[in-house]
Amino acid sequence: MKHERRYRSTGGGGGLNRLRIAPYLQILLGLAILAAVIWFLYAVVYPVSRNLAHGISPFATQTPIGATPVPSPTPSPTPDPAADHPLYTSDLTAVQREIVIPEYQYLADPFVYDGKIYFVAGNYTIDGTAAFVRLVTYSPESALHNFLALPLTYKSIRYPVMNEKWIVYLDATASGGGRIAAFNRITQQAYTIKTVHVGMPKPQLMGDIAIWMERTGQSRDKLFACDLNTGETVTLEIYDNSEYGMSDPCVFDDTLYYVDPDGKLTAWTLSSNDKRIIETGTYVHDPKCNGNYLAYLSANHGEDSELMLVTDDGIVPVASGVYDFALGDTFLAYSRYNRNYVYFPADGTTFCTTRSDETSMVIGAGEKYLIWMDVTWRDKDISEFMIIE
Repeated sequence: MKHERRYRSTGGGGGLNRLRIAPYLQILLGLAILAAVIWFLYAVVYPVSRNLAHGISPFATQTPIGATPVPSPTPSPTPDPAADHPLYTSDLTAVQREIVIPEYQYLADPFVYDGKIYFVAGNYTIDGTAAFVRLVTYSPESALHNFLALPLTYKSIRYPVMNEKWIVYLDATASGGGRIAAFNRITQQAYTIKTVHVGMPKPQLMGDIAIWMERTGQSRDKLFACDLNTGETVTLEIYDNSEYGMSDPCVFDDTLYYVDPDGKLTAWTLSSNDKRIIETGTYVHDPKCNGNYLAYLSANHGEDSELMLVTDDGIVPVASGVYDFALGDTFLAYSRYNRNYVYFPADGTTFCTTRSDETSMVIGAGEKYLIWMDVTWRDKDISEFMIIE
């Protein structure tokens, strides 16, 4: 009896499995599936997890659907206004110069007038104090100097001021007091304006008028003005037991700037008798004005005082801890913690002008010149200057 053979399929009975390339096609299919998984992880899963990590909605997109992507602008650095100043690249050792007057050991009370620097000069005397006996005219360009011997009744010439007709100064004793004197540069004549019993007033000069603050009693100060042509002296303000009497006035053209007995910064144009109050909102001490800038200290010289600049937009604090300051044509100069700085109101930049291995103190400024004393070595006075542009 014959048996019929029957065959059972073991699977894959499709047509592809019968092809010899079937294994290769299966490999390609696997690779395609793997690529799809990788794309899904990169295009979907990774952005969602990144947004979640940054606290963004998981479905947020960087570019709205249908919008054309716009590349982010490349950030550009903000220009530094300090770089426009010659001081930015200056070698301080090259642009700073010492003022040497071989005939005298000490210089004091500098001011700038008509492109020249003026000092009083002197030496130590037998009692151990300096006597400033000459007014020195110093030319910054040539480094040449000459002397003017002003009439001296007491010991020292102090705080001279000058215009085209007059030199006004304090002829002082060693302990304070003396006389305020005027020297007529045209007639070469000198006379006493007023006898001073205590203190050392710093006169100011407005045309033919000398102005100064003076202690006249145990607790009284007076603001005086004197007509130099007639010798007539008048009292402008009286300060009774007031700390504002310790603040020196200043003048520019025909306007007097001072602190009144109520502590208000006052501008008084004497020619028209127009007086106005400048609101500051702070304590005011020793205002100074040169026509370009009006500035003052917010305390009486010390670590708690700020240098304040009066502008059309209000009061601008320049620096704190300022001991004293001076004004140039384009800058404010001040001392702070034994170092000197210049501040340019035009762009708000500040430069330190003291060399790294030195200490110094501003003693004057005017026009384009900054003048200071190098106090690194205390065994002698070293006065220096530089041009600030």
